[in-house]
Amino acid sequence: MERTSFNYSTKNIPVASAKDHSKQMIVRTEEFLRRMRWKAFHYLNPVTAADKETFGFKTKNCPPTIEEMRPFEEGMIKMIQNIAYKDVKCQFQHALKNDIASVKNEHRLFVKADKSTNFYKLDAPEYNRLLNDNVTKTYRRADIKQISDINDEARSISKTLNIDDRVESMAMKEAFITLKDHKDNFANRPTCRLINPSKTEVGRISKQILEEINQELVNATKVNQWKNTSSVLQWYKQLPNKRNSTFICFDVVEFYPSISEALLNRALDFASRHVNISATDRQIIINAKHSLLFSNGQPWKKRNSNSLFDVTMGSYDGAETCELVGCYLLSQLNEIPGVEIGLYRDDGLAVLQQTPRVTERIKKEICKIFRKCDLKITIEANKKVVNFLDVTLDLNTEKFKPYSKPSNTPLYVHSKSNHPPNIIRNIPESVNRRLSEISSDEAVFNEAATPYQDALYKSGYTHKLEFKPPQRAPSQRRNRSRKIIWYNPPYNKNVKSKIGREFLRLIDKCFPAGHKLRKIFNRNTLKLSYSCMPNVQQIIKGHNQTVLNNAAQPTQDQAERACNCRKKEECPLDGNCLAKGIVYQAQVTAARKTETYVGLTSTEFKARFRNHQVSFNNEKRKNDTELSKHIWQLKSKEQRFTIKWKILAKARPYSNMTKRCNLCTTEKHFIITKPELATLNKRNELISTCRHRRKFILRYS
Repeated sequence: MERTSFNYSTKNIPVASAKDHSKQMIVRTEEFLRRMRWKAFHYLNPVTAADKETFGFKTKNCPPTIEEMRPFEEGMIKMIQNIAYKDVKCQFQHALKNDIASVKNEHRLFVKADKSTNFYKLDAPEYNRLLNDNVTKTYRRADIKQISDINDEARSISKTLNIDDRVESMAMKEAFITLKDHKDNFANRPTCRLINPSKTEVGRISKQILEEINQELVNATKVNQWKNTSSVLQWYKQLPNKRNSTFICFDVVEFYPSISEALLNRALDFASRHVNISATDRQIIINAKHSLLFSNGQPWKKRNSNSLFDVTMGSYDGAETCELVGCYLLSQLNEIPGVEIGLYRDDGLAVLQQTPRVTERIKKEICKIFRKCDLKITIEANKKVVNFLDVTLDLNTEKFKPYSKPSNTPLYVHSKSNHPPNIIRNIPESVNRRLSEISSDEAVFNEAATPYQDALYKSGYTHKLEFKPPQRAPSQRRNRSRKIIWYNPPYNKNVKSKIGREFLRLIDKCFPAGHKLRKIFNRNTLKLSYSCMPNVQQIIKGHNQTVLNNAAQPTQDQAERACNCRKKEECPLDGNCLAKGIVYQAQVTAARKTETYVGLTSTEFKARFRNHQVSFNNEKRKNDTELSKHIWQLKSKEQRFTIKWKILAKARPYSNMTKRCNLCTTEKHFIITKPELATLNKRNELISTCRHRRKFILRYS
């Protein structure tokens, strides 16, 4: 295990290649045009039925073609085709490029530390050993049939809500670990935090339900359920007689995984006394916690439970579940006389004006309440100064100041990072505003600002941090809300073309005054905001996945069969007819003229080739593809032709783990940016629905 550090924020973004940027442009433009089409369709075909609750799930159906939008869509495609690129000469970007190259050439994984900026290089076997030790400590093998059980529950719920055509099955994401290098004796006994990213999409529904319940519950019970540091400071400022008070500070050990089904049910029973919770809502909340952990392709479930109940870190509704249980705990803690207690998820803070002996007794009562709920806490009493979240609260001086752990060095996105300019421009001011908010006065601010100022200078900023007391924003006149459709093209420093200017020009040109869709499509309803390309952290994550995949592949003496043709010389792909996940090209030559067609297949090419052959020979299927249409036109003219097939690229089809289809995007990239390779394809294929996503949708899976 070798420690390493990048000495800059891994949220920095390198300049992407023209190919990667173009693909991302296609994805973002397709999403934007799909939303526009649906908006136009409902505007042109109004219905009186009320909008159904979709809980944020978007339709997977392909929007119908809108003739009034065709010029705008063609203009957007031409904009992608005409993007010009330039060379970017930047010392920071050059260093970033070299670091990324060294990462990709490394045969080991880069495992992130849990609460510091460190990374550790681990061999795949060592990483898998640590991962397996942490999995088997709290999990045991589960029956693979239980995956279907969870999906069946999700299907039943989504069908009841009439959104089963929008919700996908559970993504079987592999668990991973981060290293707790801040723990004692880490070098000899490395400890880890196990992260389970696998979650059912019912959690998105549960999240919205729990947010509403928690809001109403806090308003009804008036408990100190803090949402952020600002709410903690607001509570602290209002405390009377601070100098004669003391703190009790406690932390719930492994709060997320320690929440049992019985505890959650008790919390829901408590909430039902103040908030209306329907039986359906309760079922959704409980079922959203049914999950499995996946490691090495195998499902695992909690060792100490016979059910699949598990509140995982990273789940859609994990934070909201903790807040609900926190409200239930606070309702019991508030029964302790002479103490005022608040919670931020797993961190608790109490203040009281009692003798040390009474304070110790109250400390024991707090422990007893948590013990009744089968929760363990670490607790300290009779403290005058505490570090809570990212602030230090001092009862002796009645002041507060910024706090960060000794191992946590502030790092900011570099001024030369490949971020949109408005993000770079706002970073120093955001740091200044945040430090001012968590500093009680200017003297405290100046004392704490040095490491943050140095971090800003190191990241290429010249901004000088100055204390600016937070001011209450003046109440603004309520403006009429507009339903805006945002276009989010990826920002890239090497793009020479003015994408924003061209986008606005297209709006004015294609939707002029008097146009049928002018009311819903204009500069006030169509707006642009740049998105970001992958950052260093995402690139490292991709590298780690590649290393693990390579290590998981069994060593084989002979390569996987690439062709099963009896006559190898007649193989349509020169011995690669069994290739999967490819974008291919067909070159049709007739009368000394060559036309080209680009297609894709996620399965073996030979199966797709047979379908093409059927469409060439069966006139009823001549309209299956643009290629078959062209072949039948040649046949009608009695022209002889030859077809040559070849692979253009390999890519992965849609996965509900990544939520993207690189295969479809690669095909569209060839069709749009290299039209000479796809003369038979239609350019309007940009908004075609991904056919590989259907098998993951609950209604069809």
